[in-house]
Amino acid sequence: MSDLMPLLAAADLSGLADREGTWFATSRSRVFLRRYARHGDFVRAAVRSGNSQDRAALLTFHPDAYPLAPAWLAAIAKAAPETADHRHPSASTGSVRLLARMTPDHRNGIPRLRDGSVGWSIPGAAARVWPNGRLELRSTTGPVLAGQLEGSQWDHFQVAAVADAGLRLLCAPEAQHMTRTGEPSGWHRPYDRPGNTSNGRERKGGQIYDAATTSSCSCGWSTTSPSQLGARAMAEQHRREATSKPPAADPPPDA
Repeated sequence: MSDLMPLLAAADLSGLADREGTWFATSRSRVFLRRYARHGDFVRAAVRSGNSQDRAALLTFHPDAYPLAPAWLAAIAKAAPETADHRHPSASTGSVRLLARMTPDHRNGIPRLRDGSVGWSIPGAAARVWPNGRLELRSTTGPVLAGQLEGSQWDHFQVAAVADAGLRLLCAPEAQHMTRTGEPSGWHRPYDRPGNTSNGRERKGGQIYDAATTSSCSCGWSTTSPSQLGARAMAEQHRREATSKPPAADPPPDA
């Protein structure tokens, strides 16, 4: 990768001339941008796989999504597989939604449309993923992030990471931190979990009850608490701390 190649973070899509194409560098691979103003004011972006040779994704951006494009493209380049072929991704849409952090809970199941696609909504944005690797993320305020992932090496985790990155750019502020609380570890035999030091309740059969519960957030934060009630409290505390604004600075004293 050339040291003279501009960084994607500094890309100005509106500054591209008609039919102009430019390579940009990311922390992992390259991205090629071309503007097609003559046929409609949009930019087409090709993201290379980890080896910087195979095309791993093809995205389209319209002017209202120009400011979001560099961050989403960088996330796609980071998640892209090491190589890419011309087949469809191997990720099932249901698994993608289950793995995505930017999702509500799944107690109502994961309904699919007849075309096999799966969608979900969070405050301010919605996502839909198709079995052939197509993604479409829509903001309620207008911008759309859409594209096609290419190659059978894309797995459930990588596609979910791409969807998460786009939704975090589009969602409402209150959806930036979506917390979840898991279930207690439950009854187990001590020798089934090496290193276990639980002092919980015992019952017949030598089993021990472990109430340890994990809480996590769509931003990547996670912690384990001694009980489910404690895990819920930790999740609430994280949301308060993450969404609260810092106190305003005191005005300077009059001269």
